[in-house]
Amino acid sequence: MSEPFTLEWLGGPAEFHFRKARPEGDFDWASLEPSRYPPSLVAAAREVWMGIVLAEYAAIAAFADVVGALTQARAPLDLIGMTGDFLADEVRHVELASRVVMQLGGAPARSFDTTQLAPRTPTAQNAAQRANELALRIGCIAEVFASATAVPIMRETTHPLLRSVYESILRDEARHRRFGSLYFEWAVDRLDAAERARLGAVALDALQVYAPLWRNAATLDDTRPEWAGFDVHDLGWMVPSRYVPLARSVVRDEILPPMRELGLVLPEQELETLLA
Repeated sequence: MSEPFTLEWLGGPAEFHFRKARPEGDFDWASLEPSRYPPSLVAAAREVWMGIVLAEYAAIAAFADVVGALTQARAPLDLIGMTGDFLADEVRHVELASRVVMQLGGAPARSFDTTQLAPRTPTAQNAAQRANELALRIGCIAEVFASATAVPIMRETTHPLLRSVYESILRDEARHRRFGSLYFEWAVDRLDAAERARLGAVALDALQVYAPLWRNAATLDDTRPEWAGFDVHDLGWMVPSRYVPLARSVVRDEILPPMRELGLVLPEQELETLLA
């Protein structure tokens, strides 16, 4: 059931212990003055940052499921510990992105279904299959896609505050995107032919989420007349005509090759159709 998306902060001992793990950092929030920009550009940037809030919030739930799956599959203890640490990272990312949204004028109304935050896996799976699938969906696809597309956006973001927020998030994401390869470094010898074929189908299913990014390219509007004279990248936004080919290239060049190296049986024709 969908419900309004809201965030709460408890403070007190909870905040104290969280800050010991993830200090607040030195961010000059007041330096972001939305009144200096056209309202429609601010609205576009606010949508981008709200999307980051929602994605990072979903990542909290996703990594919580991953940690449980790794534990049940008796994955290496240090891998479980590394992955468990990602939860605090994702909470921090939600905090940073939401503060940007508030500085840009407040969060646009959003609804979400709490039962759909993390990928669902078939109930008939055994522990190893569930860990394999979640590691693939989250570690090899979602985290790689998120970080690989965000790096070029960060490099073009000219506002010092927003660039520093991106840099803080991406320092963590550099660790997160290693999870999938580390997991399969341990698990690869346990994958039989049937599991490699199943995971190939899982990969195709997971990548379907990103297809609208390039399929809707012809309908995307890059800029508006009132934005003339402003740096549209200042607020952490990339024009769609550049983001679309970036998204497609990340899938082709960074996500699919490691899967082929693992010997996953990818449905190549379906993938070509997906990426067309």
